[in-house]
Amino acid sequence: MSRIKGGHAALAVVLFITVSVSGCSSPQRPGEKGGHVIQPPTTQGPFCGGHPFGEVKSGPVQRSMAQSSTESVAIASDDHPSDAGKLIVLDHPLEPLPLEIARIRRGVVKRFTGKFIKDGIIAWSAVDLERLVAVSVERRVFDFRAHLSRQVPDPLFSQVEQLSFARKWSDSQRTEVEVIKVFPITLIEAQLFVCAANPSWADKNAQGEDDGPDELADGVTDVFLLDRRQAQNLSYKYLKPIDMTENLASILGSVWQHAPQGPAW
Repeated sequence: MSRIKGGHAALAVVLFITVSVSGCSSPQRPGEKGGHVIQPPTTQGPFCGGHPFGEVKSGPVQRSMAQSSTESVAIASDDHPSDAGKLIVLDHPLEPLPLEIARIRRGVVKRFTGKFIKDGIIAWSAVDLERLVAVSVERRVFDFRAHLSRQVPDPLFSQVEQLSFARKWSDSQRTEVEVIKVFPITLIEAQLFVCAANPSWADKNAQGEDDGPDELADGVTDVFLLDRRQAQNLSYKYLKPIDMTENLASILGSVWQHAPQGPAW
């Protein structure tokens, strides 16, 4: 679907405008020395046994560099607590990449894109280390022109929600609805996440060989680690696609055990 495809591009372009790191490079590129990624030191936590998030980066790391003054931070749902428990009807289509995901600069983002019986569903789940929150966005799209797309009901908030809300846009042929949940995580959970994620940052082969798409799967899942470093007036951003490790999946699973229930839909 065109807007879901737009979301894929947005995740790679809007959120992470990057250039892949290669084993050698000529001429020298900013943020690189001798063909290797260099990064400013950081004192920003949370830490794992005194080691910062993404202390060692290897493998298919992508990075970008920009003037700090030009960086913009998207306004996310937890900036507007008055929206909690509401279905907000928009006069324009949903953003290809939800604002709550677009503003994450340090942490992890997991994206699921449905197909077959889950056609029209795209979901993001993430941990934001800068704000110590977990984020979940589930989007459902009905398009009259699609073969397998199905009608999308309005989310029903059965009680006053403090940590979730919804957005909706529709016209004569298309309906887009997404439910957003943002909830706090503890410092200990953040530290455990850093301990689980750092080996994936350092792994030279953090993604296994691609055997091609699974024709029977009901969707495609992608996982990305994100980091940001500051040096004087420059901001360095790093992105790495990874395979979800058992340890990292266990830590994230424990975080999601106390996620808000959200609406019925």
